[in-house]
This record gives sequence, structure tokens and C-alpha cells, in this order.
Amino acid sequence: MYGKEGQMYTLEALIAALIIFGVVTFAIAASPQFGTETKEFTSLQLKKYADDILEILDLERVDHKSLLSEWVESGIKNNNFDDTIWDNVKDNLRRNLRIMMHVEVLNPNGIIVYSYGPPPPEGAVSSFRVVPVKNVYHSAYEVRLYLWYV
Repeated sequence: MYGKEGQMYTLEALIAALIIFGVVTFAIAASPQFGTETKEFTSLQLKKYADDILEILDLERVDHKSLLSEWVESGIKNNNFDDTIWDNVKDNLRRNLRIMMHVEVLNPNGIIVYSYGPPPPEGAVSSFRVVPVKNVYHSAYEVRLYLWYV
């Protein structure tokens, strides 16, 4: 009688151990892997930075304009783009995150009318924002931002 009962306890303990092992294995596999940054993770991180930078610069203010749209409009009107915005962004990225950047503005025909920073290497991540320019040509310009790690 005791032999069968002992076998049952052993079987229950084995099943419980397998369940615990399965839960621990699942938890480890589902957790973020911090020491191993893959190329995909790095690209996604840079893409998020680029998207966030352009989104912040393109936030609509009370006057229904954004810093990015005013910068593009002013650059087109004066045929001279002010580098101050990008100098500040570049300094912060370089100092805090060791990231390099390149900015381009393309006119509606796809021609680059402004370029800032060193040319992006192969594999650099890019993001863009379409900026309507109502007061100049009633068209839209594209602002492209490339990021890569140093």
C-alpha cells in the first residue's frame, strides 16, 4: 500500500518540478535581453530617436505652426537654412548618446535643397516628416533625418 502511495507523491513532485521549470524557462525567454544588443534592436532604437526628434520639432503650437515648418518656410524664402536647430540636436545626440546625424530637405520634385552634417554611412537609419509650406509655394517639403552610432 505504501509503495503505490510513494510512487504517486514522486510523480506529483516530478510534474510540479516540470511545471516550475517550464514557467521559469518561459519567463527567461520573454524577458528583455540586456547584454546582447542585436542589429535589429539598435536600428529600432535609432528609428525611435529619429521619429521622436522630428515629432517634437513638428509639434503644433497655438499659432498652428511648428518649429520645423517655420524653419523650412524661412529657409525657402531666404534661400538660406539656419543650422542652429540642428547644431543643438547634433550636440545633444553626440554628447549624450554617441550618435551622429545628417539632415536633408527635399523639394516637391525630390531634389535636395538643404543638407546638414556628414553623409550617412550605409546602414544609417532614417526617418522623415512631410512639412506643408503654405505661404511660399503651396506645396510640401520632406525633411529627412539620418542617425547612426559613432
